[in-house]
Amino acid sequence: MRSWLGLAVIVLFAAAFLVGRGSAGTRQVPARGSFDAGYLAGREAAFAGYDGGWAYDAPYIVFLRPGGPGITYRVARRLPLMPGFEYRVCGGQVCLTAVH
Repeated sequence: MRSWLGLAVIVLFAAAFLVGRGSAGTRQVPARGSFDAGYLAGREAAFAGYDGGWAYDAPYIVFLRPGGPGITYRVARRLPLMPGFEYRVCGGQVCLTAVH
């Protein structure tokens, strides 16, 4: 009697496990290409409004603003740093003075 009870408990647990696994459904794993495409789209969106207007190896002053839903920051404005000028913050703006 005891062995039948033990066997019944094992069968019951196995059946519950299989029913649970069957009700979980299948999980779709996104293709690697979709992750890469999303990453590149996000990287390009970080420079939205300035496409093609950035110079390589050139310093900029970049102003950030809060982004939209799910986006932490957005580029609000940028100023290229030019040689021969001194930059400082004045009244919430960037002021520059020619250096002689």
